[in-house]
Amino acid sequence: MLYRKYLFLPIFAIAMTGCATTGGQQDTAQTAAPAAAAAAPTVAPVVPLTTPPASAKRLLLNMTGPAFVTQAKDWPAFQEEWRATFADHAKEAGVAFDVQKGEPRPTGETGTLLRVYVNDYRLVGIGSRIFFGVMTGNAYIDAKANYTDLNDGKEFGERAYNTTSTAWAGVFAKMTPQQVDQIATKVFGELRSATSQ
Repeated sequence: MLYRKYLFLPIFAIAMTGCATTGGQQDTAQTAAPAAAAAAPTVAPVVPLTTPPASAKRLLLNMTGPAFVTQAKDWPAFQEEWRATFADHAKEAGVAFDVQKGEPRPTGETGTLLRVYVNDYRLVGIGSRIFFGVMTGNAYIDAKANYTDLNDGKEFGERAYNTTSTAWAGVFAKMTPQQVDQIATKVFGELRSATSQ
Protein backbone atom coordinates (compact mmCIF):
# COMPACT_ATOMS: atom_id res chain seq x y z
CA MET A 1 0.00 0.00 0.00
CA LEU A 2 2.84 2.38 0.85
CA TYR A 3 4.54 1.87 -2.54
CA ARG A 4 1.36 3.03 -4.33
CA LYS A 5 1.57 6.35 -2.55
CA TYR A 6 5.18 6.84 -3.61
CA LEU A 7 4.44 5.70 -7.16
CA PHE A 8 1.46 8.04 -7.50
CA LEU A 9 3.33 11.20 -6.43
CA PRO A 10 5.94 11.17 -9.28
CA ILE A 11 3.26 10.34 -11.85
CA PHE A 12 1.07 13.18 -10.58
CA ALA A 13 4.05 15.60 -10.60
CA ILE A 14 4.92 14.65 -14.19
CA ALA A 15 1.32 15.09 -15.30
CA MET A 16 1.08 18.54 -13.71
CA THR A 17 4.39 19.84 -15.09
CA GLY A 18 4.55 18.01 -18.39
CA CYS A 19 4.78 19.69 -21.77
CA ALA A 20 1.78 21.35 -23.35
CA THR A 21 -0.83 19.24 -25.02
CA THR A 22 -3.34 20.19 -27.61
CA GLY A 23 -6.10 19.34 -25.18
CA GLY A 24 -9.09 17.23 -26.02
CA GLN A 25 -11.93 18.45 -28.13
CA GLN A 26 -12.41 21.52 -25.96
CA ASP A 27 -14.29 24.37 -27.61
CA THR A 28 -11.64 25.40 -30.11
CA ALA A 29 -11.36 26.66 -33.64
CA GLN A 30 -8.36 24.38 -34.22
CA THR A 31 -6.19 22.47 -31.76
CA ALA A 32 -2.60 23.12 -32.91
CA ALA A 33 -0.98 26.51 -32.30
CA PRO A 34 0.28 28.27 -35.41
CA ALA A 35 4.02 27.92 -35.87
CA ALA A 36 4.52 31.69 -36.24
CA ALA A 37 2.79 32.56 -32.97
CA ALA A 38 4.95 34.39 -30.43
CA ALA A 39 4.74 34.82 -26.66
CA ALA A 40 3.50 38.42 -26.92
CA PRO A 41 1.68 40.29 -29.67
CA THR A 42 3.98 41.18 -32.50
CA VAL A 43 3.26 44.20 -34.62
CA ALA A 44 4.06 44.08 -38.30
CA PRO A 45 4.66 46.03 -40.42
CA VAL A 46 6.31 48.77 -38.40
CA VAL A 47 5.08 51.50 -40.74
CA PRO A 48 3.08 54.06 -38.71
CA LEU A 49 -0.66 54.19 -39.27
CA THR A 50 -2.07 57.21 -41.07
CA THR A 51 -5.09 57.56 -38.78
CA PRO A 52 -6.23 61.21 -38.58
CA PRO A 53 -6.75 62.48 -35.00
CA ALA A 54 -10.52 62.95 -35.52
CA SER A 55 -10.89 59.30 -36.63
CA ALA A 56 -9.09 58.06 -33.52
CA LYS A 57 -11.92 59.23 -31.26
CA ARG A 58 -14.34 56.52 -32.39
CA LEU A 59 -13.67 52.81 -32.97
CA LEU A 60 -15.91 50.24 -34.58
CA LEU A 61 -14.75 46.61 -34.24
CA ASN A 62 -15.64 44.08 -36.94
CA MET A 63 -14.46 40.48 -36.58
CA THR A 64 -14.43 37.79 -39.23
CA GLY A 65 -12.34 34.85 -40.39
CA PRO A 66 -12.43 31.65 -42.41
CA ALA A 67 -15.44 29.34 -42.03
CA PHE A 68 -13.73 26.91 -39.63
CA VAL A 69 -13.09 29.87 -37.30
CA THR A 70 -16.46 31.64 -37.50
CA GLN A 71 -18.38 28.37 -37.27
CA ALA A 72 -16.50 27.09 -34.21
CA LYS A 73 -18.84 26.61 -31.27
CA ASP A 74 -16.81 28.95 -29.06
CA TRP A 75 -16.64 31.78 -31.67
CA PRO A 76 -19.43 33.80 -29.96
CA ALA A 77 -17.59 33.55 -26.61
CA PHE A 78 -14.34 34.60 -28.31
CA GLN A 79 -16.06 37.61 -29.91
CA GLU A 80 -17.60 38.56 -26.56
CA GLU A 81 -14.16 38.47 -24.94
CA TRP A 82 -12.96 40.99 -27.55
CA ARG A 83 -16.09 43.17 -27.20
CA ALA A 84 -15.87 43.37 -23.41
CA THR A 85 -12.11 43.96 -23.33
CA PHE A 86 -12.19 46.61 -26.06
CA ALA A 87 -15.15 48.33 -24.36
CA ASP A 88 -13.13 48.59 -21.13
CA HIS A 89 -10.11 50.02 -22.95
CA ALA A 90 -12.31 52.46 -24.91
CA LYS A 91 -13.93 53.75 -21.73
CA GLU A 92 -10.52 54.28 -20.14
CA ALA A 93 -9.19 56.04 -23.28
CA GLY A 94 -12.30 58.19 -23.80
CA VAL A 95 -12.95 56.62 -27.21
CA ALA A 96 -16.47 55.90 -28.45
CA PHE A 97 -16.70 52.15 -29.16
CA ASP A 98 -19.15 49.77 -30.79
CA VAL A 99 -19.16 46.44 -32.64
CA GLN A 100 -20.16 46.10 -36.27
CA LYS A 101 -21.79 42.81 -37.27
CA GLY A 102 -21.75 41.29 -40.76
CA GLU A 103 -19.42 42.28 -43.56
CA PRO A 104 -17.07 45.18 -42.72
CA ARG A 105 -18.38 48.37 -44.31
CA PRO A 106 -17.89 52.14 -43.98
CA THR A 107 -20.82 54.02 -42.46
CA GLY A 108 -20.13 57.57 -43.64
CA GLU A 109 -19.28 58.70 -40.09
CA THR A 110 -16.02 59.94 -38.63
CA GLY A 111 -14.06 57.19 -36.91
CA THR A 112 -11.92 54.11 -37.38
CA LEU A 113 -13.22 50.75 -38.50
CA LEU A 114 -10.99 48.00 -37.12
CA ARG A 115 -11.47 44.99 -39.39
CA VAL A 116 -10.02 41.99 -37.54
CA TYR A 117 -9.55 38.83 -39.60
CA VAL A 118 -8.90 35.95 -37.23
CA ASN A 119 -6.89 33.31 -39.07
CA ASP A 120 -7.02 30.95 -36.10
CA TYR A 121 -7.38 30.92 -32.33
CA ARG A 122 -7.72 28.65 -29.35
CA LEU A 123 -9.88 29.90 -26.50
CA VAL A 124 -8.67 28.89 -23.04
CA GLY A 125 -10.05 30.64 -19.99
CA ILE A 126 -8.06 31.48 -16.88
CA GLY A 127 -10.16 29.15 -14.73
CA SER A 128 -9.54 26.19 -17.03
CA ARG A 129 -5.79 26.76 -16.90
CA ILE A 130 -5.76 27.06 -13.11
CA PHE A 131 -8.01 24.03 -12.58
CA PHE A 132 -6.58 21.69 -15.24
CA GLY A 133 -3.04 23.11 -15.51
CA VAL A 134 -0.97 22.60 -18.65
CA MET A 135 -3.26 19.76 -19.71
CA THR A 136 -5.63 22.38 -21.09
CA GLY A 137 -3.09 23.20 -23.79
CA ASN A 138 -2.07 26.62 -25.01
CA ALA A 139 -4.29 29.56 -25.87
CA TYR A 140 -3.35 31.50 -28.98
CA ILE A 141 -4.60 34.14 -31.40
CA ASP A 142 -3.43 34.62 -34.98
CA ALA A 143 -5.13 37.70 -36.42
CA LYS A 144 -4.64 40.54 -38.89
CA ALA A 145 -6.20 43.94 -38.23
CA ASN A 146 -6.90 46.54 -40.90
CA TYR A 147 -7.41 50.07 -39.63
CA THR A 148 -9.74 51.82 -42.08
CA ASP A 149 -11.62 55.10 -42.31
CA LEU A 150 -15.14 54.56 -41.02
CA ASN A 151 -16.31 57.31 -43.37
CA ASP A 152 -15.13 55.99 -46.74
CA GLY A 153 -13.20 52.74 -46.14
CA LYS A 154 -9.77 54.18 -46.95
CA GLU A 155 -7.06 52.10 -45.27
CA PHE A 156 -4.92 53.72 -42.56
CA GLY A 157 -2.69 50.66 -42.23
CA GLU A 158 -2.62 47.12 -40.93
CA ARG A 159 -1.12 45.14 -38.09
CA ALA A 160 -0.61 41.43 -37.40
CA TYR A 161 -1.34 40.27 -33.87
CA ASN A 162 -0.03 36.83 -32.90
CA THR A 163 -0.12 35.65 -29.31
CA THR A 164 0.30 32.31 -27.57
CA SER A 165 0.65 30.94 -24.09
CA THR A 166 3.41 28.57 -23.11
CA ALA A 167 3.44 25.42 -21.01
CA TRP A 168 6.60 26.61 -19.25
CA ALA A 169 4.61 29.32 -17.49
CA GLY A 170 2.28 26.68 -16.04
CA VAL A 171 -0.94 28.01 -14.53
CA PHE A 172 0.42 31.56 -14.78
CA ALA A 173 0.57 31.55 -18.60
CA LYS A 174 -1.37 34.30 -20.36
CA MET A 175 -4.68 32.80 -21.45
CA THR A 176 -7.16 34.22 -23.95
CA PRO A 177 -8.42 37.09 -21.74
CA GLN A 178 -4.88 38.40 -21.14
CA GLN A 179 -3.95 37.94 -24.81
CA VAL A 180 -6.99 39.92 -25.97
CA ASP A 181 -6.09 42.56 -23.39
CA GLN A 182 -2.55 42.78 -24.85
CA ILE A 183 -3.99 43.25 -28.34
CA ALA A 184 -6.45 45.90 -27.12
CA THR A 185 -3.57 47.73 -25.42
CA LYS A 186 -1.72 47.81 -28.76
CA VAL A 187 -4.81 48.98 -30.67
CA PHE A 188 -5.62 51.81 -28.26
CA GLY A 189 -1.94 52.73 -28.20
CA GLU A 190 -2.16 53.21 -31.98
CA LEU A 191 -5.23 55.43 -31.55
CA ARG A 192 -3.53 57.41 -28.78
CA SER A 193 -0.56 58.00 -31.11
CA ALA A 194 -2.92 59.35 -33.76
CA THR A 195 -4.57 61.82 -31.37
CA SER A 196 -1.21 63.16 -30.23
CA GLN A 197 -0.10 64.03 -33.78
